[in-house]
Amino acid sequence: MGEAATESLPTTHLGSYELVRPLASGGMADIYLARQAGLDRYVAVKVLNAARAGDRESCALFLDEARVVGMLSHNNLASVYEVDSQDGVHYLAMEYVHGADLREVLARAEATHTAIDYDCALSLVAAAAQGLDHAHRRCDPDGHPLHLVHRDVSLSNIMVGYDGAVKVIDFGIAISTASLHTTMPGVVRGKASYMSPEQCLGDPVDLRADVFALGVVLYELTTGRRCFQGNSDFERMLAVVRGGYVPPSVHVSDFPAALEQVIRTALSIDPAHRFASAAAMIDALEAVALLEGWTLGTETTAAMMATLFGTQPAVSLVREATHVCSPPPVAPRGSALELHGEVHPPTRIITRRRFARGTESDVYEAPDASDWLDDAPTRGRRSVARISYQALVAA
Repeated sequence: MGEAATESLPTTHLGSYELVRPLASGGMADIYLARQAGLDRYVAVKVLNAARAGDRESCALFLDEARVVGMLSHNNLASVYEVDSQDGVHYLAMEYVHGADLREVLARAEATHTAIDYDCALSLVAAAAQGLDHAHRRCDPDGHPLHLVHRDVSLSNIMVGYDGAVKVIDFGIAISTASLHTTMPGVVRGKASYMSPEQCLGDPVDLRADVFALGVVLYELTTGRRCFQGNSDFERMLAVVRGGYVPPSVHVSDFPAALEQVIRTALSIDPAHRFASAAAMIDALEAVALLEGWTLGTETTAAMMATLFGTQPAVSLVREATHVCSPPPVAPRGSALELHGEVHPPTRIITRRRFARGTESDVYEAPDASDWLDDAPTRGRRSVARISYQALVAA
């Protein structure tokens, strides 16, 4: 839910929420900063875009997100306040995180030549894991386990507040026993670079798929490199199912051996060899921190955010005009709209695009600046042939 430039557009209200400005756009929904009347607070309003409003599957996924996240309550998860529709527009109001996602954090670190220290990286991942562990263990009102799996854990779905708070967001493709919509066997959902091997294959997944994604996030935060690389979704997914990543110690000569073992365990091809839960991964991270003498926690992440972004006002959204924003036009299916590009010295270029069937692209540093890659759309459906792990590794 990173912030966008203020725009002066026709006033739009959804329920008790006055839309102020766009925060992010995706293939399924757009997110706006909104002010809630009466409570005088800012929230993030997620709106199912016009292209998907008539699609039953999209509506079901959208309502499932609200239904499931509404059962969760944890400091490391963005809360959902309300879900409703107005004049055929489905929307949900959720907690607004005044900060940046981890993709933006890494981009700012690169632009300012600032290293993300190990203690900070571990603090970020451990906090996200705390939120996910709560989601994984949550039960419905009758006491039955939800068996919730996020399935879309990535840099762009972990927000960091300027105060150091860490929040996992976007349960848009999560699955649980409370979900009314069921993903068909063989259908792949998620970001290619963060999906677990079983997710890439369209096989059933459990909470260990989220553990795998946390391992990818930890790898990228501690090395500054993309974990699974490729020129296409297929190549990245093939790298995932083969375990084809460069060990962190190859990129960083003095990379802590204990931390590399944590990453190796989280990224195991076979789910049985990964951490059995997000809580088990947290224990391993805390053990590494104790061994290395690192201090984990909100103070560590707050200090990092202050270093990268400077002092930020408590509310950066002054209502300077009576006109606010309306939903942006939807791109034609299959097109890509370039949102912005910025050059960082010496020749690195960050380009972000919006895809009609995907989320905003992720951008990372490859070994060579010319090899920077954009992640492909993540909301599209793709069926893949089933093949054994042994065959993939041997291929």
